[in-house]
Amino acid sequence: MFKAAKWMGQAWTGHFFWMGFVALMFTAIGCGMTAEKVPDIRYFIIDYSLRPAENIAPIVPVTIGVDKFRADSVYRTEKIVFRRVPYQVDFYPYERWGARPDEIVTDRMIDHLLATRRFREVIRSVSGARSDYLVRGRIKRFEEDNASNRYFADAQIEISVVYRRTGQVLLQKRLSRRIRAVSRPPQGFVNAMAKNLKELLGGASVQIAEAVTRHHKMLVKRP
Repeated sequence: MFKAAKWMGQAWTGHFFWMGFVALMFTAIGCGMTAEKVPDIRYFIIDYSLRPAENIAPIVPVTIGVDKFRADSVYRTEKIVFRRVPYQVDFYPYERWGARPDEIVTDRMIDHLLATRRFREVIRSVSGARSDYLVRGRIKRFEEDNASNRYFADAQIEISVVYRRTGQVLLQKRLSRRIRAVSRPPQGFVNAMAKNLKELLGGASVQIAEAVTRHHKMLVKRP
């Protein structure tokens, strides 16, 4: 009996030894398979300089508030969106915007309105902030388009201007621009999007200034 028990103990010991050895081998193989370094996430920002406009026209003595832009659901992320076919969007796995597109466009819109030097004050519209006019917007497209095997920065925004005292909408437009990247993404696309946004928001700021100036002159002329 003792010999039989001793033999069974040795058998079980050997069995557990081989089980441990096999498990160790699988662990080593698994570690080898996952040893490849995951690429670092890269962040990109849209930054450009604006030259303040010359003070040709008199400053309109009003305060402009800029509400935070909204965005269609696919652009509510820091991930960079690209499109290879018209009805499908994808995201770059390791490339990100430094901030969400709605935050980028809001900040840049304020910069452009300040650069016009047409208003007494331009502020970010937050809870409790008072302004005479309110600028609102929505991002409809903010992406890389390479459906034609060429790379484009594609941007589309909706803007509106509201006179806060009465709620009257003075301006409501959808603006689009599409600029071809001169080099491959992601850097080529980011540069193209910066140029695109500079021209798009530059045009929007001019239209906003004209709408506010025209409305303010009408108010001043009223008895």
